[in-house]
Amino acid sequence: MNILIISFEDNRWGAIRLIKALHDGGAAVAALCPPDHAMTQTKFLSGRYALEQVRSRCKMESALSRAMREWRPSLVIPGDERAIAFLHALMRRVDTGVSTKLDAASLVVLARSLGESRHYDTLLMKNETLSLARRLSLRTPEGGSVSSAEEAMALAKRIGFPVYLKKAFSWAGQGVVRCQGPEDIVTAFASMQSSPRDPLTAALRAWMGRDWYPTSSVVDVQAAIDGTPALYCLSAWKGVTLAGFAGRKLRTTHENGPSSVIRLGAHEEMARISGEMIAATGATGFMAFDFMVERNTEKAYLIECNPRPVPCCHLGPRIGVDLSQALIDALNGEVKPVPPARHAETVALFPQEWQRSPAALADFRGFVDAPDDDEALLARMMQGAEAARSRSKLQSRMSVRPPAILPACASVWTRRAPFRSLPKQVWKNAFVPHGKAARAFRL
Repeated sequence: MNILIISFEDNRWGAIRLIKALHDGGAAVAALCPPDHAMTQTKFLSGRYALEQVRSRCKMESALSRAMREWRPSLVIPGDERAIAFLHALMRRVDTGVSTKLDAASLVVLARSLGESRHYDTLLMKNETLSLARRLSLRTPEGGSVSSAEEAMALAKRIGFPVYLKKAFSWAGQGVVRCQGPEDIVTAFASMQSSPRDPLTAALRAWMGRDWYPTSSVVDVQAAIDGTPALYCLSAWKGVTLAGFAGRKLRTTHENGPSSVIRLGAHEEMARISGEMIAATGATGFMAFDFMVERNTEKAYLIECNPRPVPCCHLGPRIGVDLSQALIDALNGEVKPVPPARHAETVALFPQEWQRSPAALADFRGFVDAPDDDEALLARMMQGAEAARSRSKLQSRMSVRPPAILPACASVWTRRAPFRSLPKQVWKNAFVPHGKAARAFRL
């Protein structure tokens, strides 16, 4: 069985780490991604197709058409939001009768992989996700969509501060602002508005094939829930939840950002709410619903949906819930939902927690999810995390250091041996036996 993963954006570890899990389940996985993408570094990848860093719909369709014809996948998995948006736009054009570069067999696979087109926005856009959840009488934060700062202010005053302002299309904590008072509302709302495009610009973008990317400026106002951020990740097949497990976010890379330390296990209410959303949308593939679990009541409030693999999707086997195997079985005609997890485990995600705090990861006593059996990918993950930390340090010093010294600082920080703060598990399993990984850091 062949599976194709499409990814535009680098360092999206959810899709990258999923490749080994799919490989272990008996699938051959190919990637359609830029040539220097981190996904190309994993040894468990069976095929590679180059995707240029362009915005032209025509060029991207050509690359996708070639990959689909040659690889003939049974399933296509979008690895990031840009890939989702592109595929959604492509299938919407097909629905309206516009011709594409893909053959009929490829379009059938894409339609099966993405689910019903009428529910694309329901899973991708935050406001549409909550709108459906409220129609289904599922628990969500109080709030709604607004079209002006004045409407946002009025709704926030009725709900009570603090509130969150959220762009309809965003991810990884971007486009999410916590507002403590009226002055924050004005600033946050202004930052979320797209620049208006004149008719000539819109026509030019359509002619150049660059009109596929969502430009929605819809903003949601949501009441802040006092509690713990959590998620429920799952695999689904045509509206049936095959397998799923919950994760409590114990640490995040930054405020409102992705998890870096997570507690995996079962959660009955999150499972029920997620299952109802999957059934209502007829969804297929890997996805995760974000929640806030109220501190005093343990009630789960649905926040949003990520219709793609998230960084903990491949960790299900550690608690007896294999999302990849369940989906592969469904592709083979065996739709058999997996029972919930019977135990829990705390995991430090790599390189997220190492990037957040090397010292904290060095002291971590649980399982560190580093790909110590995938040498080249591990080296790439470390290089990327070190570079990100260097950029963060540079940005924090720009207000007190003259610009002339910045290149020198960057050079020093890049040369620092990043492995010194790694936990023993990663050092022992990855660096000591392997010379290549060591040489990658000039040891």
